[in-house]
Amino acid sequence: MKCKLCKREKTEKELCLFHKQAYEKIVEVYVQWVDALNINWEDYLSEIEKNSLTGKWAKEVIEFIKE
Repeated sequence: MKCKLCKREKTEKELCLFHKQAYEKIVEVYVQWVDALNINWEDYLSEIEKNSLTGKWAKEVIEFIKE
């Protein structure tokens, strides 16, 4: 089976290893943002999506989550 976001083989949760790692990092860092800024999930995703330092795979995962 192929990743929902690219043509690589998926591992689990419909994502390849790279997109899965990006997803896990997004979730992991969200906890830190909540502690620091008391931000909700949707606002967090919007903030990191528009950040120029956010990587391509993370941005693709964010678009996937928002759908």
